[in-house]
Amino acid sequence: MDTAIIVVWSATLVIALILTLVILKLVFLIVRTERDILQLAATTLTAAQGIVRNTALIEGLETTKGVAGKILAVAGAIDAGSASIDGKLRSVGAALIGGGRS
Repeated sequence: MDTAIIVVWSATLVIALILTLVILKLVFLIVRTERDILQLAATTLTAAQGIVRNTALIEGLETTKGVAGKILAVAGAIDAGSASIDGKLRSVGAALIGGGRS
């Protein structure tokens, strides 16, 4: 009977050792994966901060769009005014050239 107890006890110890080694390997894998996740999280945080800085300027683009519309309207008015001046100068030039030949 003592031999049977020793055999069962030894087999149980061997099984417990094998299971402990398997669990220890899993713990090492989990710790390594956790470190990788922390490194990726730090990289992601840096990228997210860059995105925040870059997209902060988008709000200013709405103001720029409004100003650009006003500039375009003024440029159109200047173009119309310069076309009118050009037409008048051409008329004066034609009158001077025509008046000088008579």
